[in-house]
Amino acid sequence: MHSFNVGKKYILIMAAISIAAFVLIELVLRLAFFQCTMPEPNLCNYGVVKYFFNRIEGGGDLAPDQDGVWAIWPHRPYHVQTNSDGLRNADEFDNEHDFVILAVGDSFTFGPYVPNEDTWPAQLERLLDIDLGTRSTAQVLNAGVSGYTIVDEYHYLYERGVKLDPDLVIIAFFPNDISDMRTLEREYLARPVKQVYPTSYARWARSILTEFEHKSAILRSAHNLKSYIVRQQLQVDQAMNSLDANCDPFQKDVSTEEGSCWKSYSDWFSKTVLLLKQHDIPLLFVSIPDYRQFPEIGYQDYAQVFVGELAANNGIPYIDMLPHLKIALDVDAAYLMEYVPQKFPVQEFVTDNYTGNGHMSSYGYRVVANVITQHLIESNKLFEN
Repeated sequence: MHSFNVGKKYILIMAAISIAAFVLIELVLRLAFFQCTMPEPNLCNYGVVKYFFNRIEGGGDLAPDQDGVWAIWPHRPYHVQTNSDGLRNADEFDNEHDFVILAVGDSFTFGPYVPNEDTWPAQLERLLDIDLGTRSTAQVLNAGVSGYTIVDEYHYLYERGVKLDPDLVIIAFFPNDISDMRTLEREYLARPVKQVYPTSYARWARSILTEFEHKSAILRSAHNLKSYIVRQQLQVDQAMNSLDANCDPFQKDVSTEEGSCWKSYSDWFSKTVLLLKQHDIPLLFVSIPDYRQFPEIGYQDYAQVFVGELAANNGIPYIDMLPHLKIALDVDAAYLMEYVPQKFPVQEFVTDNYTGNGHMSSYGYRVVANVITQHLIESNKLFEN
């Protein structure tokens, strides 16, 4: 009996020491590495994107019910709102509207550094309301998520997007959607393939585990260490892999070899088109240019030509925004860029003298929304349903 009590006491002491060590390490890591300096608490809790597992269908991939100022780029804070469905909309989804559009894409759809009302989906909704008048009503849902490319958009649509039963899906392409198909980018930017779990217990358990992993400094440190090791290995593999290296969207050599970024994008695009056709949902494909493609002596439009051919081969309407934006705006008006004369003494491109952030301004998004509106009105898409 005495030996049993000694053993029990020893186990309790070891458990107490382990718990104390865990708490001490957690506190040290929090104080040393994981202090959140963001002015908006939601950024401390979620980061830019937080995947939620509590909804069984429908909605978007963003954290729901956010309403605050994000200051990722300190001198350009912006207001972000998401509805209860995890879409970047202030209003809730309402299927009573005559025409519902689901906007899908990466950061150029989400709209960083501009408030909700200045993203192109929000401006598209306002323009449609003006053009439609009292004849009918439209709602444009913003399901854009930074870092997404076609494979993520496919999985999002498969799990959630088609459940919204939109009258039209608009996928916005940006040239880095090609390079984001690289193995290294997929490791860091990829959407978890499965986010919808069939039972309430599975959804609860997955949500709790995700929350704990995000808030524990020890688990985050372990995740960062694992990511560093994986990144180093992927960089070595990528340097040795000629297919993965041929992913520059501004290079003319468009590889169609199996496993290349271009071929992978093409395959996932075809799968996305087939998915929407199976659900009888029309698709409009839109490409938004990089600001470095504006000048005549600038980056080439090989990516736009490539996706334009993909759309044509799949019978999908396609809008290339590059010529429209060139006519309407200059670089520093369409994008969050500023011209700095003689920034570089030797220039390869005119855009080398621009500084800032390569995302679009409210004015640039206005042009995108206006062109889409005109296309929808002229093609009678709004009155087919």
